[in-house]
Amino acid sequence: MKKILIIGGIALVLIIGGVVAFFMLSGNGEDKVEDLPELKYAVAEQYVNIPVGGEDASTKILKIQVTIVYTDETYTTDVFPMKEDEIQDFINGYFRDSSLETVNRKNGKERVKEEITEGLRELLETDADNIKGVLMPQFIIQ
Repeated sequence: MKKILIIGGIALVLIIGGVVAFFMLSGNGEDKVEDLPELKYAVAEQYVNIPVGGEDASTKILKIQVTIVYTDETYTTDVFPMKEDEIQDFINGYFRDSSLETVNRKNGKERVKEEITEGLRELLETDADNIKGVLMPQFIIQ
């Protein structure tokens, strides 16, 4: 019985030592993925006609400002200033092809944010690691 306790104690010490060694060696930072800071780029404020109802229905004016959340610092100086017109055109077209009912549905604004994010990723030829999402600090319908 004494032999079993001694062998069990030694095994326990070896297991604990292995676990501690694993965490110490993996914590050296070489294999860690660095958390990239989230940057924000505010696209110029826009006024967009958004349809209300079917094809022969009227339109309302949507005042929108989109802020892009991204991680690649080079986009600040190299991409966004050169693509500003294309980004604004994409946003304008998105809402012209949408409808007020779509936006006002339950979770409609969240769905709109997701669709705009995906469209911007395609437009800018990047992925979810870079373009994290969009914010809409101004979203006023008149």
